[in-house]
Amino acid sequence: MYKQIGAILLVAGTCIGSGMIALPMVLAKLGLIPSVLLMLGIWFIMYYTSLINLELNLQACHGLSLGALGRYFSGKRAEVIGTISLKLLSYSLLAVFIYGGSSIVQELIMSKMDVNYSFGNIASLFAFSAFLLLLLPIKLIDYVNRFLFIGLLGIVAILLGGLVLTINWSQLPLFTAQYDDLSAWAALIPVVFTSFGFQVIFHTLANYCHMNAKMLKKAFFWGSLIPAIVYIVWTCSILSVVYQNDAEFYNTMAAGKVEVGELIQILSGIAKMQSVQLLIWLISLLAIVTSVLGVGIGLYDSLKAMLGKLVPNHIFCSVLASVMTILPAYLVVIYVPNAFISVLGFAGMILSLIAILLPVYLLKTIKAEKFHYPELNKKFLIQLSVGVGFAVIACELYNML
Repeated sequence: MYKQIGAILLVAGTCIGSGMIALPMVLAKLGLIPSVLLMLGIWFIMYYTSLINLELNLQACHGLSLGALGRYFSGKRAEVIGTISLKLLSYSLLAVFIYGGSSIVQELIMSKMDVNYSFGNIASLFAFSAFLLLLLPIKLIDYVNRFLFIGLLGIVAILLGGLVLTINWSQLPLFTAQYDDLSAWAALIPVVFTSFGFQVIFHTLANYCHMNAKMLKKAFFWGSLIPAIVYIVWTCSILSVVYQNDAEFYNTMAAGKVEVGELIQILSGIAKMQSVQLLIWLISLLAIVTSVLGVGIGLYDSLKAMLGKLVPNHIFCSVLASVMTILPAYLVVIYVPNAFISVLGFAGMILSLIAILLPVYLLKTIKAEKFHYPELNKKFLIQLSVGVGFAVIACELYNML
């Protein structure tokens, strides 16, 4: 039971992160009702396809990264596609988290201390802290993540309780002028899709839960449902509060011209009490840190397994794997300006390949008489998932062009 809770929180902690900030920023284009329907739809697809990924690990009888699963079930080509895609996704997400966390810290220091530290210095410190955290044992990371995530949920509950009391329920942004604009949907679908990403930790949790199919199913059901509920309540509350207190800023968000720290700064300004302002900053940072742990440990774990054959010294291997995990994402943060939303959209395109298209292809190659999860026998759900995967890719290609 104790391990089950830890697994649920690791999934939820990996999922909840940039979405806490990105979802209100992009969903302001649609309004509350289309936003809720979109988030529920994407949650269902992500949970269902998580069963496909788990089935692949269970059929392999060992927790394997997507690249290793590709080689196991299909061959070298699938291995290369899976490995490159998973690494691209992980590095993209880490870049988003480091960028978002650094931006929030910079705005916090500027607003509370009236000191303007450079973004580069803050990003360097943030990246170095992440590097040190990844060197901790997986069990200790699990405990740290539980503490941070439970703290995050508690603070969210307190803050939302206060925000809900300030909302005028007769004036809600249920729909906006752009809710039926296809180009607006194309711009935000990859970002929302990425916000429900937790696919980098399948192999880690499969081994952590000792290939227990029932435990893994519960972990990914509740671990994905908790973020969905938090995202829906949080996004609706934030959009309603901003809409009613600063309509001009809401319109700026709907136009896609808001930076990460600016939203947190506006929310802090709307909250008059000093303690509530602190809670808003704390929520944002905790959401980012839990995601860094979830995504980082999945990437670190796979890199360490690859390096283990080449670097016999365990300590040096761990340090090198941690450096290789954090450094590329850090360089993206330093050299790609305003990377938060654009990198999230790119990550959504890669995630659709990792979460849906390649796993479905590998599932078709399995010669098993019986699946651990009978839901995978429903062809219409498989076809729906594949359709969603191609739609996300099409949206991001449209945005890039």
